[in-house]
Amino acid sequence: MVLTLLSGMLSVQSCKDDDDVDAAPLITNVRLLDPVAADSTIKGALPGTLVVIQGQNLGSVLKVYFNDFEASFNSALGSSSNIILSIPAAAPTLAEDANVPNTVRVVTRGGEATYDFSLTSPEPRVDGVYSEFVKPGGTVIINGNYFYNIKSVKLGTASLEILNRSQTELRVKMPATGTMDYLTVEGDFGTAKTNFRLNDTTFHMINFDVPATTWGDAVCYGTAAILPATDPGAISGKYSIIKESNLPSTGYNDKWVLATCYFDFKLEAGAATERLFKFEHNVVEAWKSGQYDFTISADGKDYTFAYKPWNSTVYQATGFKTNGWNTAVIDLGEFKTGDGSSIADVSKITDLKVSFNTSDAAIASFNTSVDNFRIVKK
Repeated sequence: MVLTLLSGMLSVQSCKDDDDVDAAPLITNVRLLDPVAADSTIKGALPGTLVVIQGQNLGSVLKVYFNDFEASFNSALGSSSNIILSIPAAAPTLAEDANVPNTVRVVTRGGEATYDFSLTSPEPRVDGVYSEFVKPGGTVIINGNYFYNIKSVKLGTASLEILNRSQTELRVKMPATGTMDYLTVEGDFGTAKTNFRLNDTTFHMINFDVPATTWGDAVCYGTAAILPATDPGAISGKYSIIKESNLPSTGYNDKWVLATCYFDFKLEAGAATERLFKFEHNVVEAWKSGQYDFTISADGKDYTFAYKPWNSTVYQATGFKTNGWNTAVIDLGEFKTGDGSSIADVSKITDLKVSFNTSDAAIASFNTSVDNFRIVKK
């Protein structure tokens, strides 16, 4: 029989063809199933990749191993010269084990054949950092995946000292002078770069250092405490804090409010679904009830979001806390009007109101700082 795959892919004969089942196998090359070029021979691939092992006397295949990890395959999709299979997702790579043989091995009724073939790691991936603002000499925590064989982490062109590393986290030290720039992670298997700059003060709506009113005040109304940049708790200039005991169950308290009134933030045009709302917060005591109500005004409408990170299976029992300053990220598309619509054009935004709400339940103690409210591109 003949099995024909998609156009441009492989056509293979039945394994019952002219194969000499007792002859020793030979591997001549490995290639992708769907060739992207006339010669698509590859010397390595990621686990999970669909490949074709090519050679001679492969029709009586019994076992296939990648770095001594057995792979599953369908012998019906093979012939004397081809074995089609996926590299096992769990097969060990050089990045995980320096002692792997870097081979593919085929066992047939006629014997064994081995071919040099490397299982490479995916390129490193940066998902974000624990806090996008870090003081000079502080620790930057980079979250992501595939942090194998990382050679350097740079802030702009400056190399940072790597303090600790794992597959999903890198901890590096900020320079003593500090700076504002992109982070780049470089390793044997590729490079990843943040799409935001660390310590970036460019796109802020409220950061308490740059006036968000036409008359030069940091905010238009609300008397939430604003502490100076010299305060030990500051992360990047002035910041606001609510540090109180026995918070009453009330829908409004001026000491828990910060608002800008009508102001041109000079945001670039674009839909809310293309933007993120970010801010830094330092939640010192376990937060178990209440919420921050964020209200953004645009085109004469109010778009709201209730922020209560404690309300999840992870934090409901213990409450939500941060380990120092942490960057909160909310998809701006989550801000809705009463009829469920989202902001069509962020350049029309004219107001931001930040208000803590006990949600009609008294809170024994609350200690949370906030800073750097901003809207940025995804």
